[in-house]
Formats: sequence, structure tokens, C-alpha cells
Amino acid sequence: MLFRLATRDVHLPKLVGAFIVFAALLMFLKAGAHMFDSWDAVKSYPTCIQKIGSEVDEVAQLRYMHCKSALYKITGVQLRGDQDKVSSRQFWEALLGPIAEVLAWAVVFVLGIILYRTGNLVVPIEQIVREVKEGKK
Repeated sequence: MLFRLATRDVHLPKLVGAFIVFAALLMFLKAGAHMFDSWDAVKSYPTCIQKIGSEVDEVAQLRYMHCKSALYKITGVQLRGDQDKVSSRQFWEALLGPIAEVLAWAVVFVLGIILYRTGNLVVPIEQIVREVKEGKK
């Protein structure tokens, strides 16, 4: 038994595929922007800390907290209170998430293209194979 989702007049799989392709393309671009933003945030954190220098007044502490909170908001990496540099584990934690997100949306994009190109979708509901014995003549 086969269940056909589209005929010559109904192009539902093509329409769904087109929406998936469009949404995946937009999300792929968003994920790419997030990936580059995370890279920039991790790379600019040491520069932000160096601008403060060795000052210990309230303004310097506020700038230090601003640098740490900006890194946290963009990448999700939380630095300890005594930590001045991003460790290698935190560096890769900040970058691998957005890279995986870009690759995941690329896969969704390819699946949308496959669905769009099929034209119609036939789903096997039940498949039974029976051997028929030859009767006596």
C-alpha cells in the first residue's frame, strides 16, 4: 500500500521543500553571522582587557566587568572572577557551537532541496512480500 502526497495538480512536497530551503538559507546566514561574531568577541577580549591596564579604581572595574559580560552575552563563555584570559577549552567551546549550527543548517538546506526536487512524495505504509506456490496442473 502506497500513500501518495502529491499528484500532477497538487505540489505540496515542492511547496514544503521551497519553504524549508528559504528558512534554512536565512538561518544559515544567521548562524554564519553568529559564528563570525563569536570569533570577533573571543579575539577582541584580550584587547579589551589590555586597554584597562593595571588600574584598580571603580571605572577600571566597570570596564573589566563590561568586557567579561560582553564576552558572555555573545559567546556564552563565563569567565571566573580571577581569570584574565580565555582558556583553550573555553575558546573552542565558544567557537564549536556556532560552527556546528552552521553545518546543521546546511544539512537542513540540502534536505529541503532534496524534498523540492522530488516533485511528489510516496510513502510506503505497509509492505508485505508473500511467496505464491504454484498450483497443481
